[in-house]
Amino acid sequence: MQQVHSLLTDPMTSQRLERIRSLIASAGSTYVSVQFTKKDGSHRQLTFNPADHNDIKGTGDVSKVDENIFRVRDNSKQQWRSFDARRVISIKVRGTTTEFND
Repeated sequence: MQQVHSLLTDPMTSQRLERIRSLIASAGSTYVSVQFTKKDGSHRQLTFNPADHNDIKGTGDVSKVDENIFRVRDNSKQQWRSFDARRVISIKVRGTTTEFND
């Protein structure tokens, strides 16, 4: 019988998530740049300030929030965006780029 691991409980995913959280937290109020793969396979780069906590407008159901999804305000567009920790390619914090190659 084949064993199936949930992406939420997979140790590698959990380590990646914690590393991304730690990097973002270390930025304080300095800008963070993240590159990731969107669901459609295209790549996106966005820059955000982790200390930006302006209100998110909408009626999303917070009981169904995936812990791997980060909601941030894109500095260049001044609009809320989200990215999935499982799809992050790299994060640049305080001039240091961390790549995720798994």
